[in-house]
Amino acid sequence: MSRSLIFTLSFLALLAGGCASKAPELSDTSAATIAQTNNPELAADSQISTMAGVDENVSFGSVDERISAIEKDIDPIYFATDSYRISEAELHKVDKDAQIFNSELARDLSIKVQGNCDEWGTDEYNYALGLKRAKSAKDALSIDGVDEGRMSLVSYGESKPVCFEHNEACWQQNRRVDFELLP
Repeated sequence: MSRSLIFTLSFLALLAGGCASKAPELSDTSAATIAQTNNPELAADSQISTMAGVDENVSFGSVDERISAIEKDIDPIYFATDSYRISEAELHKVDKDAQIFNSELARDLSIKVQGNCDEWGTDEYNYALGLKRAKSAKDALSIDGVDEGRMSLVSYGESKPVCFEHNEACWQQNRRVDFELLP
């Protein structure tokens, strides 16, 4: 890898990380939705008491078993082409994931927020866009009460596709943020 590429990627990472106090990139109407869900009086009726399929009273043999059980309920966040804004249609996933991350089972775990892109664009562009997507997801989770200190960001650009076909439906699956829980 050339020195200029390493310097460029380092610069982009520092540039993206330097805006930590900036609000997450959300669609115009989604900010009101987040404000409503963060208000305890408005959100009381919509709270999910337990994660689907995971009983918080079950004892797991190891941290890895607990992580595996929790990760089954975590949803990826999908993005439009060339965008790092979380659409209103994806906000329910952010809310659900935040509730999982704040649950008793996951509260002591770290979260790796992984930005991904489709195959279009240069490597540099895709790594920068993946980092912006991860940052938007981190900021949205933070608004929902997930401690920012638990979250780390990584961009995989186009290097971790989940679909390998060359069509729009497949590319849409690759424009996402995934979450990985760590001990």
